[in-house]
Amino acid sequence: PSAMWPVFVDLLQKGELIYHIWVTVEETLVGFSVGLVGGVSIAMGLWWSRFAYKVIDPFIVIANAMPKTALAPLFYIWLGDQYSIYGIAIAVGLFVTIIMVYNGFNEVDPNKIKLARTFGATRFQILKKVVLPASVPTMIAALKIMIGLALVGVIVGEFMSSKAGLGYLIVY
Repeated sequence: PSAMWPVFVDLLQKGELIYHIWVTVEETLVGFSVGLVGGVSIAMGLWWSRFAYKVIDPFIVIANAMPKTALAPLFYIWLGDQYSIYGIAIAVGLFVTIIMVYNGFNEVDPNKIKLARTFGATRFQILKKVVLPASVPTMIAALKIMIGLALVGVIVGEFMSSKAGLGYLIVY
């Protein structure tokens, strides 16, 4: 640990540490954004179609249980050295987001949905005016979890194939 301090000071003085931090933050924000939008969109699709939920749910549960960090070499082969970092960052948090947001959609008070149907609301109007606003606390909780998972995914991805970032510095 005492050898780390001079390296830290040297990287800070040269400005390289800020560069590596910025690379990791940028990759984390991209992975977080894509994972969150994808997760909420997929959860909306599963809420919309009960049949799709019944078919896809077992696969989502299995994919969530798999160690995504162990899949890093596959992402490297599929996406190449640059995009594999984003793929891992998205994969680590995507399934958690889908599960959390979908469960939040299902926790909406059924009486509110029944009332909207009574007034003649379409399924899209129910989603837009009842389900999404009622699920905001769940979505905020998913945001909190997704940002941490995206950072973990980026660091693991940088271990594998990066030329910059905090994961690269740890390996270097």
